[in-house]
Amino acid sequence: MKKIIALITCLGITLLFPETGSRLANLSCELFGIGWMYFHHITQMVLSLATIIVLLLVIKQSSFHTWGFTLKNWKWSLFTAAKFAAGWLIITVLLNLLFSFENQIHYEQTIPNIIADLCFDFIVTPLSEEILFRGLIMGILILYFPGKLKIASLSISYAMLFSTLFFSLAHIGINYQELSISHLDSLQLLFTLGLGFFYAFMREKTDSLLGPILAHGFSDGSITVIQLLKT
Repeated sequence: MKKIIALITCLGITLLFPETGSRLANLSCELFGIGWMYFHHITQMVLSLATIIVLLLVIKQSSFHTWGFTLKNWKWSLFTAAKFAAGWLIITVLLNLLFSFENQIHYEQTIPNIIADLCFDFIVTPLSEEILFRGLIMGILILYFPGKLKIASLSISYAMLFSTLFFSLAHIGINYQELSISHLDSLQLLFTLGLGFFYAFMREKTDSLLGPILAHGFSDGSITVIQLLKT
């Protein structure tokens, strides 16, 4: 029963926190503008941190380490994030040379706007999403799903598997009024599955959010840099 409640809780957080951020951002910012993105992600991060603090008080066996707030194995995190950055840069450059992707830069390219966008992609997004998915959600899953799923010679923890699925689900747009899917990008979904699994692997390997935050920041930020160079 505890496992079912944990899964339902994680699903609810996955759907509720980003939606709350979106609705509050809609009240004060231009839809999907830079200000809107900041408001959305910061709200999401604040909700995640507040929930973690509550759970720290409620769940006696948990500590800040449970939620990834530690620098344990920081050298491995830095080294692995650096190797990922090199590989990811090669992949994204090649993909942009081989294929024509829709440019996501929809704002006036002034220096303040560009700086704000780069700070958002390199800093705000990875902090917000990693605290939510590899911190809060994966922390809950680690507590209540300690086992592993064995597929042939592979062994994957349930926490890694479910946190990756929840991370991918959050990148599917849902219209709650009509109960329909408003946004579904198959390529984006493929990348969120792969990247989400890698971030979860780093989190599980080190018990720390440091590696996932660094890798996530570079993966998002490098795409923005490439798109800015193409415009």
